[in-house]
Amino acid sequence: FDIVNEPTSAEAFSVSYTCLLIPRSPLQDLNNELSGSLQNWLVSICESKHWQIEFQTVREGYFQWGLRFSSPIQIGQFMKEIRTRTSELVLDHFSDLRDGTTTDFWAPGYLVVLGTRPHPQALIEHYIKLIRRQQGN
Repeated sequence: FDIVNEPTSAEAFSVSYTCLLIPRSPLQDLNNELSGSLQNWLVSICESKHWQIEFQTVREGYFQWGLRFSSPIQIGQFMKEIRTRTSELVLDHFSDLRDGTTTDFWAPGYLVVLGTRPHPQALIEHYIKLIRRQQGN
């Protein structure tokens, strides 16, 4: 009986997620100056935490990205960090988006799946409809 120890690396323990947020207002279009800002801010946030961005997509009604982590982290932890920080930055830099009633630019909740393949469009559309229905829109 021979025992062989295989070398391990941090990469062997990495985990990745595809994440999605939608704006609180269904009328908010992310395809403008805000699009580039969101992408730049996500890069800064992730670099400061040593999280690796696999991809980013900004469309009219959603912001989607893939992240890879080489150490264990809870979904709620990294989503809270990204959601809170991007929301603060959006509302600080785009004051016309402030409605005076909330400090969160994003709609309640988020969509996160394991792996870094973009969500199927049908899943995104279903998620957006579900959130908008919950919001009463």
